[in-house]
Amino acid sequence: TCIEVRADGEIIALDAGSGIRSLGIALEKEFQSQPIRLSLLITHAHWDHIQGLPFFAPAYEKKNEIRVRGYDGVDMSFGEIMAEPMKAPFFPIAMRELSARVEIKKLTEMEFCVGKVQVRARFVNHPGICAGYRLFTSTGSIAFLPDHEPYRFLHSARANGMSPEQAKKTAPEERIALVEFLRGSDILILDAQYTDTEYESHVGWGHGSVSSAVSLALDAEVRRLLLFHHDPSHDDAMIDAMVHDARQLIRESGKDLEVDAAREGEEILLPAAQTKSPK
Repeated sequence: TCIEVRADGEIIALDAGSGIRSLGIALEKEFQSQPIRLSLLITHAHWDHIQGLPFFAPAYEKKNEIRVRGYDGVDMSFGEIMAEPMKAPFFPIAMRELSARVEIKKLTEMEFCVGKVQVRARFVNHPGICAGYRLFTSTGSIAFLPDHEPYRFLHSARANGMSPEQAKKTAPEERIALVEFLRGSDILILDAQYTDTEYESHVGWGHGSVSSAVSLALDAEVRRLLLFHHDPSHDDAMIDAMVHDARQLIRESGKDLEVDAAREGEEILLPAAQTKSPK
């Protein structure tokens, strides 16, 4: 998992899964001898969101500056989380030995700025501590929820010692709050790992389905939905079928929503006419 956002003079990477290796190669080719200044926002500590950072080539060049931000985990600080993949005996170079200026700092607020880009965060429904981000730029807003399960199963219930009655009351309140967090997003990148049939045997695994993704996007009145976190067992034909199902659900709703599957290497531009300021 790795998404690059360029807006208002900033380069922002969302998560540092294996895809950040390709991002690093592309950035070095583009910038050559010029310094690279990048902010990296981490949603959570699961391996597929952090394991690519040791292979991010710009981190090994003195001229580059990398600001890494994220939230503490359940039993581990954010600094410890980011250092873990580069600890001996698993990796030969420690985080502190990287040549670039790498600043790792935990987030304590749910709203902050990266340059002129305003960022809002919200904890989502996934095992452990997991954030979703919404970036407000001069040309529109992008919401990124790569790992999120519909509130039919509430992951925070056990951690917070909720009774079944409390969880039943809390779940719809959480969904309403998430809808408001996402409302009016120009692009929503959202977990839709499973078909609806597959989800029935994966309740509680921390991931979403096609219909839950479409329902959330429609309720939040987003402009474009990108189905994300593809299941490793799904080939292109399966992903195309899931997109077809999503579009059918939208037609049946009578509402307007563009939907596609996220694709590796795809570039999406937000024209300035779509600007929506945060409220």
